[in-house]
Amino acid sequence: MFISPERFEASDEDGGKMQLTILLLFLSNEGTLPSEPEQLNGNGILVLNPTNNLQNANEKAIAQYRENLKNAVREILADLPNTRKKKRRQALQEALAALTGLTLAVTPLGESLGKIKKQQAELIWKFKLQDEWKFWAAAKVQKVGESTDGLRTAEAVSITENLNNRYGLQFRDCVGEFLWDQIRFNLDLKTTLSSLQSSTSELIDATERCPSIKAKKCRKVVRNAVKELQNAPQDLHDLWIKSDTLKDTQKESYFCLEITLDDYADERVEVERHLEDIIEEYRESITTPK
Repeated sequence: MFISPERFEASDEDGGKMQLTILLLFLSNEGTLPSEPEQLNGNGILVLNPTNNLQNANEKAIAQYRENLKNAVREILADLPNTRKKKRRQALQEALAALTGLTLAVTPLGESLGKIKKQQAELIWKFKLQDEWKFWAAAKVQKVGESTDGLRTAEAVSITENLNNRYGLQFRDCVGEFLWDQIRFNLDLKTTLSSLQSSTSELIDATERCPSIKAKKCRKVVRNAVKELQNAPQDLHDLWIKSDTLKDTQKESYFCLEITLDDYADERVEVERHLEDIIEEYRESITTPK
């Protein structure tokens, strides 16, 4: 089931949050919307993983595409010295120029995706710090419960949950814009690569057929295939520019998470003091004569 991003652009009056949630979960489930509300829960890793599979597929597609280009260029370079017919030689030279241009255009795009993937691993690592928050909260609640004979346990649960939930939402807000842009970018990239692979295969097939057909027809077939690819280098360059912008947005998300973690650490110290005060208040209440 494919769901167009445009379908959700006006679906929520509150800052477009619904479109983000739906698409993040759509892609995190590899093309299917979650069937149960519980799938919306968790520590945020589900939110950070949505485009990993799609981006990994795009990276593999680019790697395979570059390999195909490399092999085709090598074959043409091997055939050119033995090609005597002028028109056939022209065809191979034009194909070589087109394939070389595609190689130059797609290489930086692949490198940029690799950098985005590396930075994403750092984002996920920061998100996993929320696991420690849960252990911390459980330990504090247990301490308050044991120290107050369970009478102030509910209060401790409320305090720690409030802290963790608020900062968990801030975590998601930090990466929301990046993930939205990443989804759109990878969907555009997937579409472009699919079209590009098809057109490039036609050009490579045309060059491979050249020795077995007339020189004039060879040149015509190759030129027709090259014509289909005339906008491809610019399309790849535009995607590379978009990937650079995506990297910048990703860095902003990373810095936002760092600031949020610092703020969380500061407020957690205050919460710990509050919990200790609760314990002390209880002890005083049971030792003070009535």
